[in-house]
Amino acid sequence: MTKRLILHLGGNSQRANKAIELANKYPDSLVLISSEGGNAVQYYTDMGISSERVFIDMTAWDTLTNFTATYRSIRKTFKPDVLYVVTDGFHMKRSMRIAEAVYFLSGVKVVAEISSPVDRAEKVAYVRGDTARAWIWKLTGILFYWKQVRENRTKYNIGYPKRWNEIAITYWPF
Repeated sequence: MTKRLILHLGGNSQRANKAIELANKYPDSLVLISSEGGNAVQYYTDMGISSERVFIDMTAWDTLTNFTATYRSIRKTFKPDVLYVVTDGFHMKRSMRIAEAVYFLSGVKVVAEISSPVDRAEKVAYVRGDTARAWIWKLTGILFYWKQVRENRTKYNIGYPKRWNEIAITYWPF
């Protein structure tokens, strides 16, 4: 039996609705919501998905950490054979490049599930920069993040990366 996990990258209700559609299509699947505000679990239960199937992780602060911050729990707790990545069409290329790096040689098949059509392309610099950051994390365990992330999260009292292997950068050469 294939173990399926749906990874809903927080951001909007279209993503949640696509994840719910997948959860209904695969009733044995679980859903992990990465960094979605509000009462996301309640939204799922209101749409008929049992709360026992829905989990939330609020440790990510950007697209890269949607994958790196959840990696250990996905591999050790959920142990999926297939990971469905749910995000918007414009955001999918970067998300899948990150996922392919993070899950390289892990035995987990990563599948893109687009919640809304591509209406514009993400900046190539974002795709390249985050792909490079993902590979650096995969190969070294060091997570580079944008200095502005720390400043914004401090400003709004959200918290920010504090471990030794999380290093702020102000410029990325891509």
